[in-house]
Amino acid sequence: MNAKITGVTTTNPEIIKNFDRKNLEYQGGYNANICYTQKDWDDIITEPKENTENRILGNKENNHHSVFGHGYISLYLTEIPKILAMILNNEHEYNTSEKSARYTKMHPTEKELLLYDKWTTLLEKEIDKKYPDEKFLKIRNRYHKLAMENARYMISVMTPTKMAYTTSFRQWNYIYDFARTWAKEETTNPLKIKLKPYMEEFADTLMKTNMITGDIKDYRNRSFSLIVDDNDYPEYFGRTYSVNYLASFAEVAQQQRHRSIYQNMKYLEQELYIVPPILKENKELEKKWLADISSVGELIPQGRLVEVNESGNYEYFIMKLEERLCSCVQLETCMQNKEVLEKYIKALTSSNDPRLKKVLESLLPYTNGARCMAGYHCPEPCGFKEGINLTRKI
Repeated sequence: MNAKITGVTTTNPEIIKNFDRKNLEYQGGYNANICYTQKDWDDIITEPKENTENRILGNKENNHHSVFGHGYISLYLTEIPKILAMILNNEHEYNTSEKSARYTKMHPTEKELLLYDKWTTLLEKEIDKKYPDEKFLKIRNRYHKLAMENARYMISVMTPTKMAYTTSFRQWNYIYDFARTWAKEETTNPLKIKLKPYMEEFADTLMKTNMITGDIKDYRNRSFSLIVDDNDYPEYFGRTYSVNYLASFAEVAQQQRHRSIYQNMKYLEQELYIVPPILKENKELEKKWLADISSVGELIPQGRLVEVNESGNYEYFIMKLEERLCSCVQLETCMQNKEVLEKYIKALTSSNDPRLKKVLESLLPYTNGARCMAGYHCPEPCGFKEGINLTRKI
């Protein structure tokens, strides 16, 4: 067995400055030749250019686009709306590094910023009152970070953010096609309508990078997968599962990052909002929270609830539990996974199918509390009792 490097990603500014889309098309043409020739790589890349160019054209025309998936391009995107970042992050061929709205301050409108600062202060006081002696929350200023995490529910999903996003040459061309189609498509979906000008701008931005060919388009009639008009499906729990629940935009952004799990969401015209559990213990604060978040309702705050359908298989669901059942995870996300797990266990327990016994046995250890109670080795144990038994309020 032998291995030969045939392509690498680089951050070298000189190479990037001289970026030429033709190189990526040629890479596709070279890889296409592997399927049809006895030649090895060194012979393939020295064939007459005319042969390679004919192969490139042929693969584009016959929709054999996988050969153009070998080359990867990283874009650093700025001033991109949070919801558009979520749309990109719901696809399954990418790597992403995004500015954290949990741990860094965002730059929304003045009205949102006033509410964000107000609730960061109020939440910090409530956390300190509820857990005055909890060492885990005192370390690394977690009181303040958790207050920020919950206050960002007040901030619009249209708030600009920044991210690095890496995917293949083929996928970037598909993404361009998805964005352009979205901008032109007729729809009555209010969220899709609101996003139309952003999609138009995004498509124009991608075109300016010189990596869009115009003739590598998805031929399977696909589109961006996150926002749908209808996701009303029956719930099912077996070797695979499908489950429905309400979640905030902020939760969806965290749940979707498991690319092994499939998610889509339906935008509800009725305005429903998440209330941090720690505020529910004080009815006056809960009332103020709902009044404040409703006051920015037209901006679509991240705390607005949407209807989610999630599907996948039980092995990948367990992978998600091993990341999300934890004291360090956003509470809404953590508890949502706990609730789905309880539904899964209940369905399997009442099933008479012996083939599902192994699925049930695989899931049962995660009913004991946080992931560390299921045998997960935590490199930095929290010691937070309410976090470990999943009864925390923040």
